[in-house]
Amino acid sequence: MRAATPVNRRLGFTLIEVLVSIVLTAVVSLLVYGAAQAARDTQARIADERHTLQKALAMRLLLEGALAGAQTALMAPDTMFLLEKRVSTRGIPQDRLTFVTSGDLSPLHHGADWIVTLEPTLDGLRLTGGAMGIRTPSRRLALLPGVTGLAVRVRDPGEGSDWLEEWNFLAVLPAAVELTYWTDSGSVGFPLTVALPLGEVH
Repeated sequence: MRAATPVNRRLGFTLIEVLVSIVLTAVVSLLVYGAAQAARDTQARIADERHTLQKALAMRLLLEGALAGAQTALMAPDTMFLLEKRVSTRGIPQDRLTFVTSGDLSPLHHGADWIVTLEPTLDGLRLTGGAMGIRTPSRRLALLPGVTGLAVRVRDPGEGSDWLEEWNFLAVLPAAVELTYWTDSGSVGFPLTVALPLGEVH
């Protein structure tokens, strides 16, 4: 009778098993890294969107206060309310609005008249201004990145008047102002409408 042959036990892993283990570990690592990177990207996008919304809100509040405080000014009759209609080569409105205001929202300090200008630039919608009677250069009050176009319409003080694309009465304030933001893709959001000098904001 033949003696039973002892079975040799495997003491290690085969090359294929080692390779499979390495591949699985790499796949799991990539999945974990991808999930972490996606989470970081999402957080960054949320932070950017929050920052953009904060800038848009700050610009809106500043414009509301400045337009609601628009007034006549004997010291600057030629720039009391000046609307310049402009269009880019792509057909995007590039209107420029200059007016005198006495706002109470920082940096438009209460008690001082300001000459402010709102216009689109390559960097975004820019609001600049300077206090009247003070020999200091105009400074940037606010900037809204991404907005490279602006369409302005005004309403005549007469009852039942329609919106006008132009305003040629430098020493007369219109009844209301409508601002529409533009980008290269077209108009953005709803227009901002402010009644002058102290009216409701829509």
